[in-house]
Amino acid sequence: MRVSLPLPAARRLDFELGESAVNLIATTLVAVFAALLFLALRAIATGSGFHRFGDFYPLWGSGFLALEGQPELNYDSDALHLRQAILGMNPHAYNPFPYPPTFLLMLTPFGALGLGAAFAAFMASSFALYLWAMAGSRARLLAAILAPATTIALISGQSGFLSGGLMLGGLRLARGRPIMAGILFGLLTYKPQLGVLVPIALVAAGLWRVIASAAVTAIACAALSSLAFGREIWLTWLRQLADYSGHFDPVDHLMPTIEANARMLGLSPRLALLAQLAVAIPVAITVGRAFRDGPSARASALLVIGTFLATPHAFNYDMPMTTAAAVWYFEERRATLRLYEALAAAAAAMLPFAMWALGHDGPPISWAPLLLMFAFIARRDSKWPRKAAGNAATAAARA
Repeated sequence: MRVSLPLPAARRLDFELGESAVNLIATTLVAVFAALLFLALRAIATGSGFHRFGDFYPLWGSGFLALEGQPELNYDSDALHLRQAILGMNPHAYNPFPYPPTFLLMLTPFGALGLGAAFAAFMASSFALYLWAMAGSRARLLAAILAPATTIALISGQSGFLSGGLMLGGLRLARGRPIMAGILFGLLTYKPQLGVLVPIALVAAGLWRVIASAAVTAIACAALSSLAFGREIWLTWLRQLADYSGHFDPVDHLMPTIEANARMLGLSPRLALLAQLAVAIPVAITVGRAFRDGPSARASALLVIGTFLATPHAFNYDMPMTTAAAVWYFEERRATLRLYEALAAAAAAMLPFAMWALGHDGPPISWAPLLLMFAFIARRDSKWPRKAAGNAATAAARA
């Protein structure tokens, strides 16, 4: 896949940046990202503008209900809304629980804590996992701390660090520690829509031990949640999904997926789904081909970026894992980075925060930075393949 720019744009943007220009861009981005993170932390501490625990408030409430012995209420929209209002949540907000019972099982221990303590414990533990998965260089750790995706995950009080840590950790360990990698991928099934490309990648790479470990882990999680809440809760969850599907439109602006962008453009649900498939199929093929040589850094970057192009359901708070792809790309292309690449990478990095800041009136262009980054990484003249295997092996050894 090759990206070409039309003239005269190509003449203005297609030139190689010098080291001083690259350093200036990186320093500017770090300063902007740090300012956004500071503002987010201040808002969380003071609660200014919104409840400072964000979406974690209803997640905590779901764990509280499960611990109270009423897990099935999480899959009854009206009953859940009433209990959330009793717990002090906004009675005018819609906060369903569309997640499978496996995530409910994960949240139950936090329901035993007070809201503030539960928020701190959930964010700290999931962020620690994410930092470990991102480890490998100072640039990666700095990006993990300062990137706008991190800021949005904190503001939202959502599970972006958890899904990012599980995805990136699984990719990091896939070659050297297949059983542990499979466990991480199996746990990621708490958000199955984020794992749409994982089976394709693992099969293409021939990582059968990882696949077996992931399958056993997913089955074990399902069995444990059935023991905890009863087998019928799975049917209750499946029935509730149909009701939840009717509430996507109000939050399309926070969804970077092709289908959500198509709906924002006014396409019918059927045409929006066709647009999603038209992008998802070549993305899946590209990821599968990249993984034929194993879980390299380049293949992993394609997987995490491609996830948000292939899945029809994801939010900006799910995007901390994409920070890894942006950093990997920057590290590999730093010596030959061109202006249009730097602009696309900066746009992709800013995307999670920009979607939130622009709100409902924002233009439906969130697909563009992701598609550009995917195309840049996938192009055949990239220098990644020669270095990627060594990078992946080093990361696995450090783990």
